[in-house]
Amino acid sequence: MSARFRLTFDTVQAKLLTFFLLVAIPVGAITSTIAVVTYRDDIRTIEATQAQTVGNFVVRMRIWYVGVLRGLMISASEAAAGASCDAIGKANVGQLDGYQALLVRDDNGRTCLFSGVPGLDQTVLSAQLASQAAKPVVQPRAMLSAVTSRYDSVVLAGERRLLIYARQDAADGKPGWQALLVVAPQALDRVFNLGEGDRDFVAALLTAQQDIVFARGRPASDVSWLPDKDASAMSRQHWVAISAAGQSRIYYAMPVGEPDLFIVASFRDIHLRAARSQFLFLLLGPLSFLLLLLVVFGRVMKRHLVQWLKGIEAASRARRHSGWGRVPLNDRMPSDIRNVVVAFNDMVEEQEAREHRLQTALAANHALTRELHHRVKNNLQVVQSYIGLSKHAYDGEARQALSEAECRVHVLSAAYRGALSEGEMRPVAIEPFLRDVTLVVGRLLCRPGQSMHLRGRTAIVLPVDRAIPLGLLMVDRASAILHGGTALALTLDIGDGEAGRFHFGFRADRPMETPQPSRILLGLVQQLDAAEIAEPGGGELGAWELALAVEMAKPVPAHVS
Repeated sequence: MSARFRLTFDTVQAKLLTFFLLVAIPVGAITSTIAVVTYRDDIRTIEATQAQTVGNFVVRMRIWYVGVLRGLMISASEAAAGASCDAIGKANVGQLDGYQALLVRDDNGRTCLFSGVPGLDQTVLSAQLASQAAKPVVQPRAMLSAVTSRYDSVVLAGERRLLIYARQDAADGKPGWQALLVVAPQALDRVFNLGEGDRDFVAALLTAQQDIVFARGRPASDVSWLPDKDASAMSRQHWVAISAAGQSRIYYAMPVGEPDLFIVASFRDIHLRAARSQFLFLLLGPLSFLLLLLVVFGRVMKRHLVQWLKGIEAASRARRHSGWGRVPLNDRMPSDIRNVVVAFNDMVEEQEAREHRLQTALAANHALTRELHHRVKNNLQVVQSYIGLSKHAYDGEARQALSEAECRVHVLSAAYRGALSEGEMRPVAIEPFLRDVTLVVGRLLCRPGQSMHLRGRTAIVLPVDRAIPLGLLMVDRASAILHGGTALALTLDIGDGEAGRFHFGFRADRPMETPQPSRILLGLVQQLDAAEIAEPGGGELGAWELALAVEMAKPVPAHVS
């Protein structure tokens, strides 16, 4: 049975059909992959476009919010300077469309009120001022002054209105000025005006309870496009749900006034359905065509190819070739077959020549790269030596600054020395690297009565571009601790955590005041993607954990040569 199967499979027809399948299957796989990738790209593009649309509303809303806060600060300053309440109100409320009332109370309790709407009197506004003052406030990131604010929506005088509350406490911690601005939601019409969009697109300003403050694309009273009220909905940025009208819609929610106001946008899922239809067409169309081509190929091959190949069947069986090997020529080959074989052999030779040239170029590039890294290492050592010689000409803070610079240059030099320890760039072994840096810090930065030690073991390695920030972080933190000049023994604790994590921290042998982290240290922590795992206090001077560490395959030496 096996011999019969082998003879059947060895026929020209079976081989060509197999060859066709070997071509068709990868093509089908590539086609399927392209269809899947295209579908995912379309989905990502749709989602990115939708998210950008929502983000435009959020940006415009936050810009408007910052402008309002600056207006409140100006109003508070004018009120403190003794300006007329009527003049302040007309300038900052009366002349602006949709701005309805303003209440300013200075640090002495004096109240300045301007209201252009009946029902928004001092009693109502004072009650709202007290209510907003009791709620959580935030300091906007776009404001450089120490002004805290709150952005809320309440029903006043029978209508939903926007409230912007701001205050600034005095430098001694006592209550300072407070201001409350009442704005009609219709004032947001220009903020939300981004031109005509998709008719199925709706954007609105909602409260955390999904009450509509202002909407674009639908009337504010139309809630049919919203999903069922869900307390956790606003905590999600993107989700798909069935609207009250029974339609499948895509929702985006982004906060604009922490913690109670959100921009919520909704899209019909027609674009997603179109992308799915396109995916099915791109997937099933080529696969169906390949199946039809297989049937046609089999019939044409049987009729027009197998018959004239019978004469060279014996010679074909005698030839064995694989990969890019040469096909032996035979005088009995037909001229067209011979031409194909000659062309194929020429192509193989040209390919081998190109591969040889490529390998030669890669080898030269590798040697050049290795030499470049050696030059970098040597130049860093020269710079370190120059700084070490130059600092002897200075005293005091200048000499200390040069010592810190020498330590930082040593970090770069030690990292490259560890990376090039085996003749080519490799990951840096962290324990010997930190041990070497610790010794240099103890020698250059420790003052009389001070010392620094490394405690713990680790078997991780890091790329040189991550080892360098780790060493610089250690030098910056140690320098800040030792700069006080008090006698202490500083210890750098290192160790391996779970799931390939690496933790390190500083400990003193006695309680001391923890120095504030510098901007350089914070930047290095962010660059390393490290997380602080212990609050400083007493002898603990800060500890961090670094993720994505790579375990070493073999033990590392105790010191870097």
